[in-house]
Amino acid sequence: MNAVCCFTGHRELPKAGSPAYAALLAALEAAVSDAVKEGCRHFMTGGAKGFDLLAGEWILALKKTDPSVTLSVYVPHRGQERSYTPADRQRYRMILENADAVLYLSETYHPGCMRERNARMVNDSQFCIAYVRKVPSGSAQTLRMAEAKGLTVFRI
Repeated sequence: MNAVCCFTGHRELPKAGSPAYAALLAALEAAVSDAVKEGCRHFMTGGAKGFDLLAGEWILALKKTDPSVTLSVYVPHRGQERSYTPADRQRYRMILENADAVLYLSETYHPGCMRERNARMVNDSQFCIAYVRKVPSGSAQTLRMAEAKGLTVFRI
């Protein structure tokens, strides 16, 4: 089976090196492993700072040991990275350069483009890995979309 799994999660993550960050990495590793066991070979991320970048890096690292795994980035609009820190901008560009596919959903920012990106990822997936700690949030909204569509959800 070549199922598709999308990621959704917050832009704010625990501080790198903290026990909470280590727990997040362990949970991400376990969720990706479970998704692969369920037949996921294609993963997609939205390229937002925070969890999306972390997930994209994780899948690119996995591809080095499992070349059957692929990554797509669904970018809500060109220039999404303009507000990123220089370090996050570099991570973002590395992910786009190494992804198997990059899909730009809009040439420019417009209200609702993030939600449209999230809906597109959910509609194109059978699985979802979700790091959701805050409601309301775009990640919580995406998680609700995934659950309503009947995706298998791995909550971390």
